[in-house]
Amino acid sequence: MNIRILLLFLISLPAFGKTPVDLKPFLTDYCTSYPEGTRQKPELWKHCCVEHDLYFWAGGSKSDRKETDVRLRECVAATGAHRQAKLIYAAVSIGANSPIRFKTKQWGHAFENRTRYLALTAEESNLVVESLARQNPDIPRELFNSFKAQLFSRLDF
Repeated sequence: MNIRILLLFLISLPAFGKTPVDLKPFLTDYCTSYPEGTRQKPELWKHCCVEHDLYFWAGGSKSDRKETDVRLRECVAATGAHRQAKLIYAAVSIGANSPIRFKTKQWGHAFENRTRYLALTAEESNLVVESLARQNPDIPRELFNSFKAQLFSRLDF
């Protein structure tokens, strides 16, 4: 009899609540082995790469991935570096189809064992934003707020 009660208790444990998800910390290497700007302005489009890394860390659907890469291209182009924007966009497009995978360079690598290219849920989006706010990395407030707004605009209500 006691064994049945114990088994029922163990089976029902997941119903009492989910285990909190710990996200991997957000890290950026900026433009990943590519210059972050020109010789005259060495950090000209660095902020664009940080933004791209934020979205890459969080992940989302395949269309979110394409949109993120386009945002990177447009951001770099907005600095006046149109040629560099095309080169960077080509590089991230090729990287998306590469058979070589690095854990810290995969789409949605904030989550452990999450299927790639699934749209983020409201709960996951909240986790991403809360985790990023807790870490307090050197992300400008304007970029953080823009990232947060864009992340939540992707949700289907």
